Amino acid sequence: MLAVVKAPPTHGTKKPVSFKVEGEQIPDFVLGLLEYMFPKCVKVYESPKKSLPDEDFVSLEDTEWNKKMSEEMTSGKAIRADRGLRGWTQKVLAEKLGVSIQNLSAMEHERRPVSKKMALKLSEIFGVPPESYFKF
Repeated sequence: MLAVVKAPPTHGTKKPVSFKVEGEQIPDFVLGLLEYMFPKCVKVYESPKKSLPDEDFVSLEDTEWNKKMSEEMTSGKAIRADRGLRGWTQKVLAEKLGVSIQNLSAMEHERRPVSKKMALKLSEIFGVPPESYFKF
């Protein structure tokens, strides 16, 4: 599977954005994030004709962008991002979590910490590691 992004300059860039994500299967949340961040600029190929040589690959963890995003990411931002990727309102997620919209909003805006128990619930709902929301 191959996802190709070619976008005009966007927030934080002065040059056009162009990159590829390739793998046997690209997780739905990654494709959703790309389509959310770069609407109408993502093409997905189920079986690309030619794979990229290994030397063209860059480890995401080693990029400056990833380091900056990791430093800026909070539990609340992670919840908001995961909810947004699925197109869910606060009401939908609050119902899935069994909490009030006010409680969810307080977590998203860092007015209420995310408990270990809540991190586990979020992990189950979104299918991501609980460490995304709580530092164990």
